[in-house]
Amino acid sequence: MRKFFILLCCLQQCVLLAQDFSISGLVSDAENTPLSFVNVLLYGAESEEPIKGTTTDDDGYFAIKNLPAGNYKLNFSYIGFETQEQTVAVSSNQNLGTIILKINQQMLDETVVTAKLPTIKKTVGKLVFNVENTSLSVGSTMDLLKKTPGVVVIGENIQVKFSSPTIYINGKRVYLSAAEVASLLENTDATNIKSVEVITNPGSKYDAEAGTILNIVTTKAISIGYKGSVNATYTQGIFPKYSFGTSHFYKNNWLNLYGSYTYNTKKEFKEDESYLRFFKPDEVSTKSIWETYFNRTTNSENHNGNMVMDFTIDEKNTISLASTISVSPASTYFNNGTAAIYNSQMQLDSTNTTLSGVNYKKDNLTFALDYQRKLNENGATLSAAANYIYYNSNQDQDVSTHYFLPNNEFIKHNSFFTNSAQKSNILTAQTDISTPYWGGTFEIGFKLSKINTDSKIDFFDTVNNTDTYNWALSDDFNYKEKIYAEYVKFEKDWEKWSFTAGLRAEYTDTNANSRRLGKTTNQDYFDVFPSASVNYSINDNNNIGIGYNRSIQRPRYESLNPFKYFITENNYIGGDPNLVPSIKDKITLSYSLKNKWLFDLYYENIKNELGYLSFQNNENSVLRSVYDNLIEAYQYSFDVVYYNSLTPWWYFQLSTSSYYLSNKFEALESSQQAYTNDTFGQYLQTFNRFTLTKDQSFTADLSALYISNFVFGNRYFKNQSFVNISFRKVFWDKRASVTAGVDDIFNTLNNVVSVAKYYNQDNRFFVNEESRLFRLGFKYNFGNARLRDNNKTIETDEGDRL
Repeated sequence: MRKFFILLCCLQQCVLLAQDFSISGLVSDAENTPLSFVNVLLYGAESEEPIKGTTTDDDGYFAIKNLPAGNYKLNFSYIGFETQEQTVAVSSNQNLGTIILKINQQMLDETVVTAKLPTIKKTVGKLVFNVENTSLSVGSTMDLLKKTPGVVVIGENIQVKFSSPTIYINGKRVYLSAAEVASLLENTDATNIKSVEVITNPGSKYDAEAGTILNIVTTKAISIGYKGSVNATYTQGIFPKYSFGTSHFYKNNWLNLYGSYTYNTKKEFKEDESYLRFFKPDEVSTKSIWETYFNRTTNSENHNGNMVMDFTIDEKNTISLASTISVSPASTYFNNGTAAIYNSQMQLDSTNTTLSGVNYKKDNLTFALDYQRKLNENGATLSAAANYIYYNSNQDQDVSTHYFLPNNEFIKHNSFFTNSAQKSNILTAQTDISTPYWGGTFEIGFKLSKINTDSKIDFFDTVNNTDTYNWALSDDFNYKEKIYAEYVKFEKDWEKWSFTAGLRAEYTDTNANSRRLGKTTNQDYFDVFPSASVNYSINDNNNIGIGYNRSIQRPRYESLNPFKYFITENNYIGGDPNLVPSIKDKITLSYSLKNKWLFDLYYENIKNELGYLSFQNNENSVLRSVYDNLIEAYQYSFDVVYYNSLTPWWYFQLSTSSYYLSNKFEALESSQQAYTNDTFGQYLQTFNRFTLTKDQSFTADLSALYISNFVFGNRYFKNQSFVNISFRKVFWDKRASVTAGVDDIFNTLNNVVSVAKYYNQDNRFFVNEESRLFRLGFKYNFGNARLRDNNKTIETDEGDRL
């Protein structure tokens, strides 16, 4: 810590001792609307050639730095406006205030404005999908992710390279569950999105746990005033689903305010068929075969609210207050299962039926405070942030099973019920400093995280209508964790090269206490996480780069919880408080051709990967699923992305990956010690945008996905695919829109077979969920349609593990 503060002091001294001066200002039109991308050229007093130049940012701000004292001329030019010149005498830092450009009416009359095309900027370990003011920035942000290269969206699950990415918005982590993130993004307008960043090689500024990041960058407010929107979506699968939402924005000279509310109600249906072959002790002969049919009907509702207030104190200081609230007051699950049990000759021995009901409710409240200060005109900044998360969930479950002989004669009846709850409090605080240094940018930061989770389960056996408390299956579990992190980062661009390097150090201290196990588990560990990347521009059409990243994945809180959650009497899920974090090393080699063809050669090695494994206990005829550390896991792949406008009305995008996946794990229920589950596979994704009218008010989207084989833990999956189509019509002067479409037209996505077949393990599941869905949506915008929003969410690292 002492070295950390000494480094901060030295850094501030370097900032204060800077001798060069700067010229800055704001460029706007006659209506005081800031203008972005205005060209600003700097000339010497007697020079006819510019010596420096820049462009204004999204807020119309510009700064030209590192200038010696002297006299200069500034030239401001922007299409549709008259060029303006200004003379400046520099003997100190100069702020020119607001420069107003006048509209060039003659040029404007001859200008035809068309929508921009989306662009992709690829560097090693990072793909930036720029969509602002393009034909793709329509609909919801979730729709936009489905069009982003390398991102797979199936239902509420977002995947990048077969793993769930850490979601960031405007560089800040989102602490919501997958369902809550999906709800948030479904109700965030894509017109407010500037770009989507797919980061597979995060720098040291990001938490070491962020192995893969999906950062959604929103546009900034540029107009003073108010705007709002209302939207509604109707979805029909087996059962109907509804969503209603509204969002509101207000901006003046010192306040930028955003608020939104969404209500979702769903009725969903899922069914699966399973086959389990249990073995005799010789691990070769068949003991029995279980064939089970299971279905689940879910009724759920969810309320989501988001509020952001940005305060501009002065030119150098800003404060932001934000809150995200997600409440699920009532969710019910009705499970129905029927099992047929056969002997080794496939003669029916017995049957059983299981009925189960679950009542679930959850609160997830997140609050954040952010502060930013500009330290000087050279671009040095100081930022500080604090986040607090409160999570509370309660679940009641009852399970009842009846057993019968082949002739349907009743044998016995077993039943039980459970009451479980989890309450978590998470607090994080961090500070960062960034400053120009050695012709690049130097950053340093510190972060503290504190987590406290209390969980309990009360298990009751029901015998002869009498409830008996089961001490062996009941438990109280408390988990505490502290994480201390520091990082440094340096990046620089020069001529044809760009370079980034960083180092992050994290110390973790954990304490887990289980009443049932009667012991306390303590872990403390320290590790460093380097990252680096180098890019070289061979020429305008060819770029190459290489990158390395090391990251950590800590166990999710539910995986540390030793409770047993029963699906049926013979099928349960359990956690392990002795899990250790996994360490991931990634190397990426990238090449781009004409910025339309993008190639990645990718290797990833994971030590102690955290996996979800299912094992059949042949002696007791039980299937149990556990969270465990794999012995080792790795993958490598060759990825290709191509995008282009094939015609003025057809935009085409293709992403493909050829990969190899390998998971080695302990075979817990087998006499052999370990088994390797691996496969080669192919991934293919296409997106097509068709503009069907000249005024671009009527468009159609056609997308498709195919995944051949992949492995997850000790399970093997084969052949997933879908084709989606949707249409969108804009009317009422672009204030209203109607969207209609069908997901999974051919109903192929739900034909998923999960297999575990090795040694004395032989089981498979055929899962059939609602995937063919008809969607109809309506949205209406009102107020100042030119206003861009400050929509953001609160992020921390630790909340994702809830």
